[in-house]
Order: sequence, then structure tokens, then C-alpha cells
Amino acid sequence: MDNGTETELEKINISDENGDVKTHKDVSPNQPFRRQAYVSMGSFLLSFSAGATAGISAIIIPQLQHDKGKYKYNTEMMSWVAAMSSLALLFGNMISGYLMERFGRRMSQIMLSMFYISGWLIIGFAKNIYFILLGRFITGFCQGWLGPLGPVFIGEISSPAYRGLFLAGLSLSIASGVFMSHLFGTFLHWSHASFLCALFPLMGCIILYFSPESPSWLASKNEIDECKKSFYWYRGKSLVMQNELDKMLVEYEKKKEVKPKLETLKENIRKPEFYKPLCIMIVFFIVTQLSGINVICAYTTDIMEVLIGNNKNTYTAMLATDILRVVALISACILLRRIGRRPLAIFSGVFTTISLVTLAIYLYLVEQRIIRHISPFISLGLMAIYIVVSNLGISPLPWNMVGEVFASETKGLGSGISVSMTSMAFFGTVKTAPAMFHSIGHHGTYLFYGLSTLCGTIFLYFYLPETRGKTLLQIAEHFRHGNKEKNKQTNNENNCCV
Repeated sequence: MDNGTETELEKINISDENGDVKTHKDVSPNQPFRRQAYVSMGSFLLSFSAGATAGISAIIIPQLQHDKGKYKYNTEMMSWVAAMSSLALLFGNMISGYLMERFGRRMSQIMLSMFYISGWLIIGFAKNIYFILLGRFITGFCQGWLGPLGPVFIGEISSPAYRGLFLAGLSLSIASGVFMSHLFGTFLHWSHASFLCALFPLMGCIILYFSPESPSWLASKNEIDECKKSFYWYRGKSLVMQNELDKMLVEYEKKKEVKPKLETLKENIRKPEFYKPLCIMIVFFIVTQLSGINVICAYTTDIMEVLIGNNKNTYTAMLATDILRVVALISACILLRRIGRRPLAIFSGVFTTISLVTLAIYLYLVEQRIIRHISPFISLGLMAIYIVVSNLGISPLPWNMVGEVFASETKGLGSGISVSMTSMAFFGTVKTAPAMFHSIGHHGTYLFYGLSTLCGTIFLYFYLPETRGKTLLQIAEHFRHGNKEKNKQTNNENNCCV
């Protein structure tokens, strides 16, 4: 960090309860928010690329199939084009935790962006399907690498008041990336669309290169002076923020007395603040995949042909669906600050189930000729409802919360395991979708996704905690003490009343 920044930091005086600076004329009141938003944009651009990775198969597959007979591939090979990136997700997840702890959150993302760019260039220059599969594997590997890394980095640099907004922004960025890849592919050849998608990680890399490292990671490496500079740069020097910094440094000071790393790891994974959020996040991520979110992204054009009843206007319907997804996620960003994670998750789960089951029943009635002709107004309307309600909660919330629920010392491990499970579920759902559509029909597939979402929602109703407005230390305390802490607070209030 340069001397200009240090001089600027010395001018900061006092802030309000959200950490917004309220002091000298040369320091903007919203400076911490602007800085957090600017650096988060670097991670958002990488998430744009993740969304493009998920969405580009819906462009590549139909273009390969209709390229004047030049390419002739069977359904199995086409399913690999869609699923190859999700297969690679797991390998990216496996190294993400290690790399973010070894090199830092910021540097790990810079390394990631280099791999991302190379993957997109390989797809763009590919002359046969095997190079396309190689490029899809590399971009999927990066998608898995980013999975735990992005939420952890943003969770550590953002203030509690803004953390939910920025973490929800990751899901919004993914949806925007899906839309942009579909938009590019609607008007351009898939190779040219791939070159444009490479611009997202390039711009993200530039932003992150000139940004400070995560304060939490610096504290874990005992770089206290750098940690303070980074923390003040991101958060300002309000009393609330200073108190959070002091608590964080005290926590890391205690951890210095530790024993060997393996012994420490064994102790950490036995702690309730590790295994409780781990179980919750694994279920939440699997529910997200089993709701069919990524199946819709990967096979949008094929799905739209069934819902419309012909192959006309499928690209228009696809882009309309993408825009709806982005709008829903923007709404989720706003709602997360107002009503919290838990109510939104339950609402989204219930109505995602209803929309999927209703769509399944309608398509079944059409198939059985009880309803003679499919009505695009009804089928696309039900799909639109599904897109909106799923992206209000089920889709963004696991990525939002994985950066919040784990204690700092187990964040890399916990987020890595959680996202690894979603990667396996991602691959399973995307790879098996064509076979399910063929064997049990679109109606049977949507019914399966709807019932899976229902089971997951019931679990979340009983076990998902609220994290809105809480510091990372308060969330860890919740999992450590659970109901005991609530009972203690209740008893104290009763004693006061007496």
C-alpha cells in the first residue's frame, strides 16, 4: 500500500454504526462502501466468467448440431460438452482451500484469472470437439476454484452491514455471465463468443492486482501491521470496526499457542462451529443443484423448444429467461438487507417446489392429450415463476452464506468441502438431465426436482440460522453455543425484569 493511502488513513476519524465515515472534507462518507464495492467487482467479474462457463454450452451445442452437417455428434457427446465443466469443478474445489490459505485470497484469484483466460482462448481457437472439451474442463476447473474463494474473500473484506449485499452480488454476477454468454452466442459464432468471455477474468485480474489482501488472511500469517492497514483501507476507523479488528487480532493471538497443525486440524473439525455449518451448507448446496437451476442454464434452448412447442423463438425465450433471472437476483440483493437469509430461503424453497410440481403436472396433461395443445403462455409463465422464486433464495443463498458461517481457522476447509459437494451434485444433475428427459420425460424430471427441493426446504426450516447483520465472530459463537446462548440471554432478561 502506498504512502498516499497511509496518509489518507490517518485523516479518518469517526463513523456511524455501519462503518460509514463521517469526518474530514477530504474523506467521503461512503468511502469504505466504495472501496469494498470496487474490490468486490474484481471477484464479480470472475463470477461473470463462471456464469458464462455454465451458460455457453446452451450456445455451443445447438450450433454444433446445426452447422450445416459439418459436425455430427450423438446425444452422449453433447451431454459431455454440457457436463465437462461441472466434472472439473470438483478438482478446482480440492485445491481452492489450500491455495487461498497458502497464497492468500487476492493472489489466488489473480492466479485463477490466468487459467480462466487460457481456457476461454482454447475454446475460441478449437478446431474440433476435443479442444472444446479441454477448454470446458479448464474453465470448469476455474469455476470450482472460485466457488469457495470468492465468497470467503468478499466475506472477509466487507462490513457486516454490506456483506449480504456483496455476497448476493456473486450470484447476480453468475446470472449476468449466463445472460452475456447467451447474448454473445445469439448473434455470434461460439468461438467469437468465447473470446469475448475471456475479457471478464482479464478485467477482474486488473482490479484485484491493485487491491489489498484480505485482513483476516494477513492476521492468520501474523502480518499484523499489514493486516491493520488493509482493514482500515477496507473498513475505515469507526469504533464499531475498530472493535471488530481488536477481537479478530485477539482470536488470532490465542491461536498462536497452538500445537502441531494436524492436531489443530483434528480439534477444529470436532468443534460445533465447524461441523454444524458444514452439514447445513452441504445440504443447502445439494438442494440448489437438485432444484434444476443449472440444468436450465445448460440446456436452455432444448428446454425452450419443449415449452414453446416448436423451435421458433427459442433464443428470444432464452434471453428473456436470462433477463428475468438477473432481475430476480437484483431483487434478492435488496431483500437480503431487509428481511434476512432464513425467511428468503424458506419462501424460495416452498414456491420453487410449487412451480416445478405445477409445471410437471401441466406437461404431463399435455403429453397424455388431456390438454390437446401446449400453451406457451402457461408453460413459459410457470417457468418464469420458477426462475424468479428460485433465484430469490435457493440459488444465491448458499454462495452468500458459505463466506459467513465458518470460523476463520476452518473457512478454507469448510467452504472447500461444501462447494465440492455442490460440484458433484452439479455434475450429476447436468450429465443425467438428457437421460432423464428421455426416460421419464420433462414432466417426470421437473417433478423429481420439485420433490427434492421440498425435502431440502423442510431441512432448512429446522436448521438454517439467520446471519444478517452479525459479525463473523458472532456467527461462530452461535454455532458454538447454539440454544444455550439463547437460553442464557433469556434468563438474563427475566432476571432484569424481576
